[in-house]
Amino acid sequence: MQDRRTVTRVIRRCSRLATSLIAAVSVALLVGCGEQAPPDPQSVTRLPVSHNEVMVALVNQSADPIWVAAWRNPQTEDDWRTLERLAYQLQIAGALLVMPGTGPNDDAWAADPNWRDFANQLMNAGAGAVVAANSRDVDAISAAGDQIVEVCEGCHFAFKPDVPSGGMYGTSSPTAADFED
Repeated sequence: MQDRRTVTRVIRRCSRLATSLIAAVSVALLVGCGEQAPPDPQSVTRLPVSHNEVMVALVNQSADPIWVAAWRNPQTEDDWRTLERLAYQLQIAGALLVMPGTGPNDDAWAADPNWRDFANQLMNAGAGAVVAANSRDVDAISAAGDQIVEVCEGCHFAFKPDVPSGGMYGTSSPTAADFED
């Protein structure tokens, strides 16, 4: 039970972080960080956190419940609305990850076309998960989860093969066991 409380506390903290990051995305979209060449690192709007922190606090917390949704079989309207909200967070995370953050590799990653492609793929996978959640279709949410896994694993293989989360938050990232009844 203590582990679930820890996960709940982390998720609440992540939700507060997500609110701050949404504001950063709004700024990023206004300055046009989409498919354009990355601007001069000295003049770019920076995330207030590292890419790793975005991944651990926002991507992991959003992706994990979507990955397990197919075998958990969402039952209620609230279950589906939660999945929809988490899918939107993945879209936001993808948009954020094209901006450099405060981490030691963030400038290089944000400038790398492959990184930007993975960030856009994450944004698109999140959009697909929104559609799946709105359709209330377990097969569609399963396919969306598979796409998210493919994007995440591809990016980690290319950019972070040895240390997926850098040990942040220890074991507080949810696992399938956290979602069992």
